[in-house]
Amino acid sequence: MLNHYWQLIQKNNLFGLRDDTRIGVIRTVKPVLAEGEQLPVWANASRHALVQQVSATMLQLTTPLLDDPSEVVAYLRAGLSRVWAALPENGKLPVFTTGLENNQRIRIVLPEVLFERLYTAENFQGNGPDYVTYRNQIYDLVADGLITQLPLLTYLFAASPAKNGRAFWPAPDQERQLVQKVSDPDHLARTLALDVAVELDPYAASGVTEQMLNFLIDSCWFALSQPAIPLPAAAEVRRHSLAEAQKIAAGDPTAPVASLTAPIDAMAVWLNQVGLTPQRKQAFELMQSRVLKPETTIAGQVAAAAYHDISAAQTPLATQAHADLSMEEDLPGFSNLSGNSQALLQAVIDGGYQWTLLDREQNILQIASDTQRHVLIDGALTSRTPASAMVVAEHRHAAKKVLAAAGLPVARGAKFTRWPEAKAAFEQSFARKSIVVKPEQRSHGLAVEQFAVPPTAKQFAQAFHAANQDHGVLVEMMGRGTTYHFTVIGRRVVSVLENAAANVVGDGRKSIKELIALKNGKRPNARQLKLDETANRQLKLQSVTMNTVLRRGQQIFLASAAHPQTGGDIYDVTTEIDPSYNQLAVAAADALELPIAAVDIVIDNLYDAYAAEPEGQAIIISVDPIPDLTLPQQPDMGAAHSIAPALLTYLFSEK
Repeated sequence: MLNHYWQLIQKNNLFGLRDDTRIGVIRTVKPVLAEGEQLPVWANASRHALVQQVSATMLQLTTPLLDDPSEVVAYLRAGLSRVWAALPENGKLPVFTTGLENNQRIRIVLPEVLFERLYTAENFQGNGPDYVTYRNQIYDLVADGLITQLPLLTYLFAASPAKNGRAFWPAPDQERQLVQKVSDPDHLARTLALDVAVELDPYAASGVTEQMLNFLIDSCWFALSQPAIPLPAAAEVRRHSLAEAQKIAAGDPTAPVASLTAPIDAMAVWLNQVGLTPQRKQAFELMQSRVLKPETTIAGQVAAAAYHDISAAQTPLATQAHADLSMEEDLPGFSNLSGNSQALLQAVIDGGYQWTLLDREQNILQIASDTQRHVLIDGALTSRTPASAMVVAEHRHAAKKVLAAAGLPVARGAKFTRWPEAKAAFEQSFARKSIVVKPEQRSHGLAVEQFAVPPTAKQFAQAFHAANQDHGVLVEMMGRGTTYHFTVIGRRVVSVLENAAANVVGDGRKSIKELIALKNGKRPNARQLKLDETANRQLKLQSVTMNTVLRRGQQIFLASAAHPQTGGDIYDVTTEIDPSYNQLAVAAADALELPIAAVDIVIDNLYDAYAAEPEGQAIIISVDPIPDLTLPQQPDMGAAHSIAPALLTYLFSEK
């Protein structure tokens, strides 16, 4: 017999609100540390941070409540990866539930619009319960339904061999926490959510899977469709369900449980009636297969691995989790974000800030402390960057004029939009000079050709047409010296990197192609060397091919211009460069009204203090309003350091 609420849901076509159900995870972690080691103190900029320190030995991860289970898992993976990164050497994260120290609760919030629509549909006309009491009654129905499902949930998700190879079970005084109603702290009489205690999945680094979360959401809605338990029988139903669940937890995890066939079949019938998305179908079929094949349950797999020795079974599980959480280049759960956004998120989690991913595709993040809130795009673009400054900085020729007007050194040159004018200028002047040809709009090193030796007419034509894509071409006099990349945040230089063009150095045995592969194996994806048309052209100029075996110590360049994103080398010189160049970089950012910027300057000698005269000692060649936060973390030589924390300090220290 259907209950009254479910009849209203069907009548008013409200089941579509199922996808608006929000879910989150609260996980308590007590890392395993070597004797004498201590858990690092975790920063706390917001009381809603993903990672919170609850004691000297324990942390708590609390994900936001989201309507996408895959995003919940992503938040958990990201938070746990940063916890792992902060642990002392040989520190570990437990992969099994152990009482109050390592456990997790799944928090489920039904859509508020569901209660509103149902309450309106009742048409009480002043004779029914108040709204809060009504919504609490619905939560009571769902909580009772989940309690009746405890045997099934225990069978599906129990994992821990903590007690003689059996699944973990809470102490009698903690059994009530297996399914618990959560009150609104601002309105204690109002049920805010339901918490379901679920054991850690040792085969998932996050301790929980997307399939588990989807199944739990469907379990709540299935409970909402079932007849209400009569009040006199409620206590006995709860006692029976707890006893059955405890029996399953204490039993042989590889043995089938006949009593679970009926509830899983009933849920299958219900799901077929309401309809399934591919993700929900996958989740249910996984759980259904576990009922039919006990050896595929989490507990069954753990029991099989631990047949001889439980400790031996834990080792590969911990190793598997570590492999997922200790990705060298990407932030687990958010590897499809830009490198900038990932670097910023690492600092956000480490700093104890609250954050929300507003748009994955556009890399839009909202970060908050307890007193401030900021939205950032691509990890570094903030509301403090004027729109006009962004436009000017995007166009090199306009930026040069602003810098020159401020009395700052820039390269002499001209802008061309048509080939006949550029060709005439080349024949009259540029043909006998060392020049740089580049797109007028910033291109992150792409289509930039630097000619230390004056180019031929053919070389100049190739460079011009490659650079002339959208907004014209700049032809400039080549500066004397080396390119240095300054990152400016809040009128302070936080990093200086020396740039060198993409190159390989021979060892007398390997070909250029093999040397490139070897070098790429040690580099992040954003700084891979490429054997493209530009590289092949440079190789031809040096009378070699990709199959040439270089002499030991012989250096060959794959690009003419120095830029990290075209495979260039970077060396950290933050503490070596003369401070006067830091002042020059800050002045360039100020001139363009950019509080955050990357400034590229060609410098003749980084140790000689800058002076406006003689001309050519330093030339500003580029100002980027969105600095690359990842570059200082991965220099080819010199100290690696993260500059994202400096960006957060700047944003949240000012009001």
